[in-house]
Amino acid sequence: MSGGVLADSADSADSAAGGLRAELLTGIQRHRAAFAAAGDEAESLRTLPPDAVATLRSLGLFWLKTPASLGGTPLPPLEFCDVIEELAYTDVSTAWAAMIGAGCCGLVGGWLPEAGARRVFTPRLGAGVSVSVGVGVAGGVDSGLPVVAGQLAPRGTGKPVSGGYVVTGRWGFSSGILHADWLLGAFKTDSAAGDGAASDGGTGFGRMVVFAAPKSDAEVIDNWYVAGLQGTGSLDFRVEGLFVPEEMTYDLGIPAVRGGDLFRLGMPAFVSNEVPPLCVGLARRALDDMTELALHTARFPGGPTVSDRAVFHKELGRAETKLRAARLVHREAMADCWEMACAGDPPTEEQQLAVTAASVFAVETAAEVVSDLFRYGGGRVLALSNPMQRHLRNALAARQHLALSEEGYEAAGRYRLESAKPRHS
Repeated sequence: MSGGVLADSADSADSAAGGLRAELLTGIQRHRAAFAAAGDEAESLRTLPPDAVATLRSLGLFWLKTPASLGGTPLPPLEFCDVIEELAYTDVSTAWAAMIGAGCCGLVGGWLPEAGARRVFTPRLGAGVSVSVGVGVAGGVDSGLPVVAGQLAPRGTGKPVSGGYVVTGRWGFSSGILHADWLLGAFKTDSAAGDGAASDGGTGFGRMVVFAAPKSDAEVIDNWYVAGLQGTGSLDFRVEGLFVPEEMTYDLGIPAVRGGDLFRLGMPAFVSNEVPPLCVGLARRALDDMTELALHTARFPGGPTVSDRAVFHKELGRAETKLRAARLVHREAMADCWEMACAGDPPTEEQQLAVTAASVFAVETAAEVVSDLFRYGGGRVLALSNPMQRHLRNALAARQHLALSEEGYEAAGRYRLESAKPRHS
């Protein structure tokens, strides 16, 4: 009997996730023209325009990794991939804002101690707004939940004091910071106590502490002048001698304290379904845009159109195959981690390394596809009015993400070599 109950519960959860996924995809399609226009405007604003942020809020896209107990509507990893991929196909700046917002809200909501998490989320929940699953998509209602921005690189230091830390540092690439309410960052403590390998939470970099603070406590630095992902508003922020209560911190690498299966994924699997599907969606759009361009474009006056050339036929076939392969490799690795989490256990070291390597592969393959297609467009695709130049800039910029270093391959290879060594008793 218990087996039947568990199966029914799993079926119900799967059905709810599938329903939310479908609602979100419908909402994205309904706003496709507005998101595309927002992406154009974001290029000059260097951040997403307010109306696009409002739409993302109304669809609930910032809280797809926030625990349900805090008002979020968490999606399983592959369903989240579907949503981000579809949004990126429409506009990358919009998708990046949703992706980062969802991930940062999830980190704060899943890992902060209870008092800290409630401090971030409860004030808005207490305003009497509805946070039921799907309400944003169905009714276009802003849930009132906060948006979080920041990054996990340890760019600061924290001095342990009674009740918390005094934090100083500067953190870059804080995408969406202009429409965020809270910020997160990471620091090393300036005391050697407790910073040994035994307390590094599996990060391999020694003890790193993550903190959350109201944006009003930080100085936002307007320095986002870049060649790619221009519309993502990834500005720096700085704090100097800021007291951060202990309840607003956690050690990077510890198990999540709430949230269920999604948060049992741990790091890095929890964030490994973000940039890869975005880049797949971006490359899919570049593939479609270049196909359309090739149908009526000749490299030389009076010559054959690009679509008539056998070499381009080969390029299209190879590009689509490479992209499908990269997408499948990444999703297979995510699915393995998710299956383990749903069984009640965190993914193994081997699974975490596999999903990290698959993430690097998916993003670098998407960038290669866009770059290879770009050269068939000739000089016309250099024009700022041509979408291919933005696709290329964005793909190359995404490839630079901190989590997508080739060190992911190195770690996977090192693990394989260590596993192959003979064991001696």
